[in-house]
Amino acid sequence: MRSLSLLLLLLPFVAACDSSCPNVQLLDSASSNPALVEMLFSVTCEGAAVTSITAADLTLIENNETVSASESPWVVHRATDVLDSYTLVMLDVSDVVGDEDNLSALKVVTVDFVEAALEQGQQVGIAIFDGDVEIRTIVSFSTDLLELTDGVNGITAADRRDPSTNLNGAIMLALGELSTALGPDSDDELLGIANLLVVTDGTDSAQRQDDATAQSSVTDSVHEVFIVGVVDEEAAVELELLAKNGLYRASGYDDLVSAFQKATDGLLAEIGKFYRLSYCSPLRSPSTWLEMQVNHGDGSDSEGMAYETGGFGPGCELPAN
Repeated sequence: MRSLSLLLLLLPFVAACDSSCPNVQLLDSASSNPALVEMLFSVTCEGAAVTSITAADLTLIENNETVSASESPWVVHRATDVLDSYTLVMLDVSDVVGDEDNLSALKVVTVDFVEAALEQGQQVGIAIFDGDVEIRTIVSFSTDLLELTDGVNGITAADRRDPSTNLNGAIMLALGELSTALGPDSDDELLGIANLLVVTDGTDSAQRQDDATAQSSVTDSVHEVFIVGVVDEEAAVELELLAKNGLYRASGYDDLVSAFQKATDGLLAEIGKFYRLSYCSPLRSPSTWLEMQVNHGDGSDSEGMAYETGGFGPGCELPAN
């Protein structure tokens, strides 16, 4: 979907866009005694989030045998309803803080986004960057709208350290911050969902990290990356390569309201593609393989996980949420 106009460009970009329907991706898996097996997965159709998957849409195959739902039931929940979900908003202050009107416009739309994200159960953090080697946290991940609002409104010209733009390095550092927020991966607990929303009015000029390295970091990351760019068409082409899950371009700060609204809608729709499967396995063998087949429309796709079942026993209960 690409639409060019003098006022606003909306340039959704999905890395390695898959035209299959459905396309299922396994993000994490876990198993724990007495017999609980869980998968964190996403479902898309021709690149768009599928937000309507239920337990009835799944077929489970364990050790090459189709599992009977009546004998070994399973449940599916929206991941954002049952797992920690984080969104880091990272604002480029290398230039905008020099214009009070532009900075004011940025603050207004950022606060509006924060409010919408909190309403959807997100924990939101605010950070800033410029040409400096580091990103600076304004508010750590929080669900307190007042704290987040005060943090955004407190940004001033004094917060700029370097007028250059370390966009590549900032994105790489932010992805690391999101991984830290989710905590260490473990065999018996699923990770949560993490999103990065970057707002910038330029491309990388500092080159502390080269473009190829930054692009690879974004592509390889399990986190979602969205960018709102107040840039011209030429710069937008560069930003597309970093905006794995969507680039929303405004021609100027006067257009930020429209761009941010589309970015908000896009991000909140995109996180609806994540699900958690919970299943109580009846197997007591040393180890096994579970294949999860997702059926959607006329197609299906599957992912699988291996896990130890030797310690499994009675007493497994499916989580209520």
